[in-house]
Amino acid sequence: MPESATIKPSLFEALKAFLSEERLPAAFGQTFVAWYAGMTRHLAARADVNTQPLLVGVSGCQGSGKSTLAKAMARIAHEVFGTPATTLSLDDFYLTQTERKRLSESIHPLFATRGVPGTHDLALLNSTLQALTKVDGPVALPEFDKARDERTKSVHWRQVCAPVRLIFLEGWCVGIPPQSDLALVEPVNETEREQDSVGRWRQEVNRQLQSIYAALFDQLDVLLFLKAPDFNAVFDWRWEQEQRLSDAIRKGAHSTTGTGMTRNEVDAFVLHYQRLTEHALATLPGIADVTWDLDHERSVRRMQLMSAST
Repeated sequence: MPESATIKPSLFEALKAFLSEERLPAAFGQTFVAWYAGMTRHLAARADVNTQPLLVGVSGCQGSGKSTLAKAMARIAHEVFGTPATTLSLDDFYLTQTERKRLSESIHPLFATRGVPGTHDLALLNSTLQALTKVDGPVALPEFDKARDERTKSVHWRQVCAPVRLIFLEGWCVGIPPQSDLALVEPVNETEREQDSVGRWRQEVNRQLQSIYAALFDQLDVLLFLKAPDFNAVFDWRWEQEQRLSDAIRKGAHSTTGTGMTRNEVDAFVLHYQRLTEHALATLPGIADVTWDLDHERSVRRMQLMSAST
């Protein structure tokens, strides 16, 4: 059964406005009230008494809804529960094309493709986290244009008022532990078999997880996980994301000169994420503070709290 939550009247007003702005169906609001509102209230209350701002990781595969959930939680925490909150997306901290090209030439060609650990600017992310907790005033949050596969110019970055008490860091690989050396031996798909036959790319990705990414994830106070039913769901979910992006570009609602990807390009792109996505599905339910099991329609089937489930 869903978690129970003491619902303030203003929650419904805040959710209604959020659904309208994000163009989300009413069903999301119902799901939020049933499964996520109580956790949002709990996190806001904990952040209010914490000596330091609370850093909450929100992990889930591509298209699982983690970005939307993080935005909704931050919005409700701020407007309904009175806790200053914001979101950061790991995707917004991808290295530039020039930086990834340099990695592809010095380490492995697959590092030209954004996504895996090693393709993020964690120094920029850490400095942004510091600013959100220390600065008294506006802080610029980096943004990445996926249609152009490039970081946007800083003049276009979103501004938030710091300091905040609650930060949601969402990303597809947030909280994922490194794999064992043995697990790296066999390729998991044709991309690894054909383009990483000796395993140098996946070994370097794992080394990144063991080092600077582990240091980042150690800063998390709470880890939330949206668990997909299986890896196959990612292909359709990621394609849905791409269609929404393309639609926004056509309607002029997205400030980019990019064109997005075709279905075949999306499917090939997703294969870069397969190894760690499957690793996350196997390991994060035993690590995350809260896991929500999703079905193929992204409806919540159950919620697991570390050693218990509802």
